[in-house]
Amino acid sequence: MVQCRQCGHENPDGSLYCNRCGAGLDAPAMRTPKKKPLRVMMFLPMAILLGVAMYMVVGKGCSSVSGNLVSTGRPLGDFTFTPEQCRSGQRMQFFGVGILGKGQNDGAVLPMIDAARGKLVKIEIPGTCRPPDFEECTEVIVEPKQCSRFAVSIRRTGTEVNDIRLMEGSVELDCSFPEGGTLKGRMEFSRCD
Repeated sequence: MVQCRQCGHENPDGSLYCNRCGAGLDAPAMRTPKKKPLRVMMFLPMAILLGVAMYMVVGKGCSSVSGNLVSTGRPLGDFTFTPEQCRSGQRMQFFGVGILGKGQNDGAVLPMIDAARGKLVKIEIPGTCRPPDFEECTEVIVEPKQCSRFAVSIRRTGTEVNDIRLMEGSVELDCSFPEGGTLKGRMEFSRCD
């Protein structure tokens, strides 16, 4: 529709003169915008929610971990560590990954590459983390010389989320300790943010 500058009457598109007062309608700036249908306005929030859901399911921003580690005897104790999520070591100022259990006192496995010591795995023993924030836990460092199988693979992905480079890889251990204990298992991780 084209609105007349003199009388305000709405005229059909393509009209050169106002049907009411006869004034010229040559100014394209006076065209009234078409109203958006209500369906489009309702679709927008649904599209945003669908996009967020796809973001979380398809991969960016949500970690994926599988596998487990089984410990028997000393120095770690008897437990099966089942991972729930992973975080990039960039958050904690190291090159590697923090693989976390379900609860705040369920321990963690931190495969990393240390500049001085090379590849190693730090185990935060489940049940040893202390309140109030459960950030301080009893830790044992596992090195390749203690294991018949020590395979640690850590890679940066091409994706960043909030300036954190997502990480992926795996850790496979078959270790025996002088105290008589063992640590065995395999875990794979991806999209660790």
